[in-house]
Amino acid sequence: MDAQPRHILSHALAPCLALALVLVSLQGCKVGPNYETPQVLPAEQWSRRSDAPLSDDTPQLREWWRNFNDPILDQLIGQAEQSNATLEQALASVRVSLGALGVSESQFWPQVSVVGMYERNKTNISLLAAQGVETSPYDVWGAGAVMASWEIDVWGRVARMVESAKAELESDIENLRAALITIRSEVGTGYMAVRTLQRQLALLKAGIENVKITLDVAQRRLTAGTNTALDVAQIQAELDSLEAMLPDVEGDLDAAIFAIAELCGSAPAPIKALLEAPAPLPTMDERIGMGIPADLLRRRPDVRASERTAAAAVAMVGANEALNLPVFALSGNIYVAANQFSGLGNSSNIAYGFGPTVSWLAFSGGYVTSMITQSRAQAQVALAAYRGTVLDAVRDVETTASMLVYSKQAAERTAEAVKSYQTAYDLANKQFSAGTIDIDRLVNLQNRLLQAQRLQADADGSVAQNIVSLYRALGGGWDEGAVNESALRSADMASSAALPK
Repeated sequence: MDAQPRHILSHALAPCLALALVLVSLQGCKVGPNYETPQVLPAEQWSRRSDAPLSDDTPQLREWWRNFNDPILDQLIGQAEQSNATLEQALASVRVSLGALGVSESQFWPQVSVVGMYERNKTNISLLAAQGVETSPYDVWGAGAVMASWEIDVWGRVARMVESAKAELESDIENLRAALITIRSEVGTGYMAVRTLQRQLALLKAGIENVKITLDVAQRRLTAGTNTALDVAQIQAELDSLEAMLPDVEGDLDAAIFAIAELCGSAPAPIKALLEAPAPLPTMDERIGMGIPADLLRRRPDVRASERTAAAAVAMVGANEALNLPVFALSGNIYVAANQFSGLGNSSNIAYGFGPTVSWLAFSGGYVTSMITQSRAQAQVALAAYRGTVLDAVRDVETTASMLVYSKQAAERTAEAVKSYQTAYDLANKQFSAGTIDIDRLVNLQNRLLQAQRLQADADGSVAQNIVSLYRALGGGWDEGAVNESALRSADMASSAALPK
């Protein structure tokens, strides 16, 4: 390019560039309300509990399930982290929000298109030939770059949209964390249910065997003439009743195993094979730290997600309020055009256009006003939802803590009842063998003992499930810096593998 065109180009662009710099320097002024995290519940209104098995210590929540020292539980939770469909959906939602944030941030920058073109033209001969105009076909070659209208974000409209998109992304990340916590908790409670039902089944079968022994004794005494047919029929009826309970317990056990299989993203057969051998209900003796109330709001992902959703809604108020203000934009193009391809290298064939525009929406039929009204109402909805989420979190923690305390007390008292019934039954069995009590009393104590044992199994299972529920309510099981790398990696691989290349 020779010196003269360069001088002309720089001379023409100078005032436009100066104006652009002035407009860009005005960025940073954001209209609309600035978000502040609302205060929902004063700390003095929170309950503090330290009754067993709780304490005021800082909760130790990371990998809480390992406190049960059960390798099978560890394995099931690990499999759920890698294969659960809900986690894959939550991760996909994070990627959607990440893309939406990128779309919003792209509006900070101009969109420039590079264009190349060729045309073969033929002018209408009948109109121009009489005027002596050349009407032979001719070529047009061209190339250049076009910048569409680039909004200078003077009022912070784009910045508010980016702010909103970023908050939505953060909310989806928290929802992923919440899904991870929920899946782990559901696997944990499901596993406790399986071990409880297996214990119930074992107790029921043991009770049936005891009744069979009593029935055998009664039949021998009937043969010897020291017993009546009514006694035998009564014991047989008791045996039939207990055996009728077996299918229900076995069905509940299968259902609990199948629920775990679904959580683990597996067919039922492998999980059933893993859990088929009965094992003791895992226990955890150490006290669970509840921490200080304020930590709950910083730890529970559902609360954090709701707060970020509220922030996103408030940011959109400013984005819509900016629609009432003038829009400053820059647009331009630069191109070279020639009738021959070789002419594209000639600087005299360069043309350009560049400059600012100002537009102000004079009439919209109430569109902008309605958008502002809608966004303000949506912000109010989100803030109210956040307040409700906080209160729900407090209720959840206090409810699960109370349930754990009371279930622990119930388990201890039921264990004492089992000991008492066992002692009474052993004495009655000896007296029945000696012929000093009748069959009714023995059968009655046999039933009471079995009922107490089953109640104890249920009570112990409730304690274990309530421990899991309390860890969930406290927001346990995720790290600040990452959302379980194995879950992210496996879900990403699974979802990517299903997409067309």
